[in-house]
Amino acid sequence: MYYILNETDQIIAADNHLLGLCSVNNINELSSILAVGEIKFDLSATSLSIHIDKSDKMFSISKTSLSSMLGHLTLVELASEEENDLAELPISEFSIDDITEDLTPLDLDSDLISILSDSDKDTVQDEISEEIALLLTDDDFIGIKEENIEVPETAEAFDLDLSTQDDLFGAAADTDDTIAIPIDIETISQQIGISQEDYNLFLDEYIDAAIDLEEDLQSDEAEKRSNAIETLSHLGEVLRLPVIGEIIANIASASTETQKTMIASFYGTLSRLTTQTSPHEEVPQEEAPMEPMDTVTLTEEPEPVVNENSFGTIDLYDVKPIHFDFQLEEAANDLSLPVELIEEFVNDFIDQGHLETKKMLEAYEKGDLKTIQEIGHLLKGTSSNLRINALSDTLYKIQFCEDSSNLETLIKDYWGHFLSFEIQINAISRQKEI
Repeated sequence: MYYILNETDQIIAADNHLLGLCSVNNINELSSILAVGEIKFDLSATSLSIHIDKSDKMFSISKTSLSSMLGHLTLVELASEEENDLAELPISEFSIDDITEDLTPLDLDSDLISILSDSDKDTVQDEISEEIALLLTDDDFIGIKEENIEVPETAEAFDLDLSTQDDLFGAAADTDDTIAIPIDIETISQQIGISQEDYNLFLDEYIDAAIDLEEDLQSDEAEKRSNAIETLSHLGEVLRLPVIGEIIANIASASTETQKTMIASFYGTLSRLTTQTSPHEEVPQEEAPMEPMDTVTLTEEPEPVVNENSFGTIDLYDVKPIHFDFQLEEAANDLSLPVELIEEFVNDFIDQGHLETKKMLEAYEKGDLKTIQEIGHLLKGTSSNLRINALSDTLYKIQFCEDSSNLETLIKDYWGHFLSFEIQINAISRQKEI
């Protein structure tokens, strides 16, 4: 099992075994229950203790530093105590010589090598012939006539044509090369904080970039080849493309003789990527029967239900922008991504911020503190990844706020920073249009 920490020691990725151990489905759920304290990770230099349901699970760990587009990361690999015990089991003191001393050579000419006697072989052959005859007389079950079946008299009749087998396997391999590789666009676009439409645009740009870099991948110059591999690898990780990362890694480590084959495999796989899902058939709905117009039913309007758990209402209309500095170029350099790509991510984050803030205000009216904390965690993660640090700090306070009386002040502070950030990005977009 393993998980990955970012520069602020926040868990940003985990494998399925760890998610299953914590009884969650994805990294967002794991982050949420860690934030509210339902599960605790106590990490030391050599071990990790996971507190789940009043029980502790101990693991020994090993840490590996990673350099990525998102900055410095740390890979933490977990091994349970049982696995450590198995690794330390002593090797048996018996040697091969000790074992082979008591072995008696097998006499291949001995009659004992035959399992069945000649009489037994005749009996078995007669029984098989009788069963085949019974099957051939049942026309209803087999669905063919007896005279169309030729029963082989010798075992030689059952020999397979190996060349035919090779043709069949070759056809199957060709079919595998044409099978589409689906991308779970709905899940991935939510995880990286962009819309599905924008994800498709970025995927098209990635494919165009890969085509432009084909000559560099095949270049004899190591620097050109290395830069092309690094660019395609980083962008593939950002878009979380299946299979692509493994193939690019193989290209980087392949010998000169096999690189051309691996590059051809990369472009073949790239052409099979798809975000299309199979259409679902629409089930026809029965029309509701027409009710007679003669009868008029009067219903009394129910009295509005007052939610006693509500924190109240928040009006963000009068909130004024709180200025802070943000530079697209600095974020792009820090993440090793093109400025245009960062700008697209930022615009999608602004749209996401409006939508999630509306949900946050609704949760405030319902008195749902947990939902408010989860929304704060979601927006904080995206803003932190885009290096919008001042805005991320305000969302961090919302994520870990336990006193509902402080929420209104924290939410208005966040919204003031958000408005300022939106104004800056809109100004940059207008300047480019001019």
